[in-house]
Amino acid sequence: MAPTRSIYSAPALLAAVAIFLSALLTHAQSPTAPRTLDVIDADQYIAKLAEQHGKPLMVTFWATWCEPCRDEYPMVNELVRQYQPKGLAVFGVSLDDDAEESLALRFLAKTNPVFPNYRKKPGKEDEFINRVDTKWRGTLPATFFYDPQGHLIGQLVGEQKREAFIAAIEQTLATASQK
Repeated sequence: MAPTRSIYSAPALLAAVAIFLSALLTHAQSPTAPRTLDVIDADQYIAKLAEQHGKPLMVTFWATWCEPCRDEYPMVNELVRQYQPKGLAVFGVSLDDDAEESLALRFLAKTNPVFPNYRKKPGKEDEFINRVDTKWRGTLPATFFYDPQGHLIGQLVGEQKREAFIAAIEQTLATASQK
C-alpha cells in the first residue's frame, strides 16, 4: 500500500495555524469591544448627562461616514486617557444609523476608546439636536463641554486641532475647582 500524501505542505499548514492564532489573539485582546451599541434618544441623552452630575463632562458626537470624525477620534481618545485621571467624565454618541452599526462597532474595536459610546436612535434628528444645543445644526464632529452642575459651557464644532481641545478640556476641569 502506498503512503498517503497530504495535499497540505508543512509551510502552508504552519501559515494557516499562525493566521488562526493571530486572529484568536486579536479577539482575546479586545474583550471590551462592544457587540452592540446602546441606542439613546433625546430623553436618554439628558439622563446620561444627569448621571454625570457633579463632574466636568465632555460629550463627543461622531459617525463613521464623517471623515473628520474618523481622523479626530483617536486624538480625542488620547486626550481622554490624559484627562480622565484629572476628573474629566466623557462619553461619545455615534450618529450612525442602524445599517451602519456594524461599521461603528468595527471602528470602536479598532480605536479602542477608554470611554463609553452610545448610538443615537434613528429618527427625530431635530428633536435630538435641539436637546443637545438649540444653536447646534448637527454638524460633525462636535464636542460639548458641561460644568459639574450640567450646564453647557462650551463646544467645538467641526474638525479641531489638539490645542483647541486642550484649552476646552482645561477650562471645563477648572469649573470643578470653582465650586
